[in-house]
Amino acid sequence: MAAILNDPTLLGVAAIISAVGGVVSTILGNRRARREEHKKDEEDCIQRLREARKEAEEAAAELHRRRMKYGN
Repeated sequence: MAAILNDPTLLGVAAIISAVGGVVSTILGNRRARREEHKKDEEDCIQRLREARKEAEEAAAELHRRRMKYGN
């Protein structure tokens, strides 16, 4: 059994499998990081849109108030 475990071919195959696993793990990690970054950017954009919409509604209300008070 010790001879099988010390066989250079078997050790080479194990090294290749390990390397492939590392590459796959790296690719999946990068994809996940990009997906999370995109989600965060999207959430920031939605929050900024909410703030801009609120500001626009407040400005419209103020404009309406001034038009009612001072005329056109």
